[in-house]
Order: sequence, then C-alpha cells, then structure tokens
Amino acid sequence: MELIEFSAFRFLPSSDIHQFMFPNPRNFLLITSLLLPAIPLAAQDFPTTKIAKMDAASYLQPLPENRVVPLKVIAGDFATNPDAAIGKYSGKRITVIGRVSALSNGNGENKVLVVTLQGSTGNLPAVKADFLYGSIPNNSEIQISSDGSAATILHRDRSGNILSQETYLSIDQKVAIKGTFKEVKVGDIVLTACKLEPKGKYKQ
Repeated sequence: MELIEFSAFRFLPSSDIHQFMFPNPRNFLLITSLLLPAIPLAAQDFPTTKIAKMDAASYLQPLPENRVVPLKVIAGDFATNPDAAIGKYSGKRITVIGRVSALSNGNGENKVLVVTLQGSTGNLPAVKADFLYGSIPNNSEIQISSDGSAATILHRDRSGNILSQETYLSIDQKVAIKGTFKEVKVGDIVLTACKLEPKGKYKQ
C-alpha cells in the first residue's frame, strides 16, 4: 500500500515528492538551461570597449591622423562623454599639447616624474603624464624645486658627480607630451610611458 503525504495544496504520493525534492539530473540540466536566459543582462560582465568605441564614433570627433590633441579637446571629451572618450583613446599613443599645472616626483611603478596638464580655470579634467625610467638620459635624474614650480634635470658622471643641470619643465609652460592612454583615475586622465616632444614641433 502506497503512503500518501499531505500537502498544503494537494495530496501527493510519496514517489512524486521524492521526484520533486531530488529531480532527475537530466531534467535538472534542462530546467537550468531554460532559466539561464532569464538572468538579467546587467549581471553579466560584458566588455565595455566595443560599446565605448561605437559611442566614440557617434558622439566625439575622431582622432586626427597624427594623433596630436589639444588639452582642451581630450579634457572636454572626458567631461562630456567619458565612456565614448575611453573608446576613442583606449590603447592609443597620442600627443597632448597643453599647460603644465603641477609637477611631482613619481612614487613607485617605475615613475620618475608626473606632469599634470590642466587649464588655468581647472574646470575640466586634468591629464597626468607618467614619465618612466628610460624617458630621460642615462646618468641623469629629475629634481623638483621646493615650491614645486620647476623640474630640473641633473646630468652626472659615472661617479655620481653633477656635470650639468638645466630646467626641464616649469609651471605654466606650454608643452607637447606624447604618451599612451592608460586609464581614468580619480577623475584624471592618465597617460603612461610619456616623453617630452621637441619645442615647436607641433602648433595648436
């Protein structure tokens, strides 16, 4: 005689209850495959670069062939449409022409100097250019003045004696810096592997 178990909705034979509690593996896989499409798309980790590139083509002016960009253009791109801007600049090696607003020594990550480019009003994002070891001549070093207004490059001999020194960069100077777009960090546009381009090479 088969036992009957009571349910709040209907009477189920014990064999049916067993099937409900412990479904057949084949049925379980079928149910799972049917439910997966119902998972919200937001929960999936889609790469944003493809969408960003599409947005860049739609909303932002394309990079010029020489990839020389005025500071106000790249800063404006990230201020108005940051997702599209990432698509426009991601992985690109560009030259940014603009005003030096701050200078600091690099802290870790193989950095010897960080140059901040920003307009005098400060109402648009800044570009932070990371200069790595190898961006300055061998047997030389960068020193920042005590008030942070200038960066001086010191040339030394093999014994470490100073042979010469010259001003490398200064606040309010207009420069052309070439670097590779890396990321946006705390609102700043970060370029890496940067180098200073010759004066007068580019005109804005």
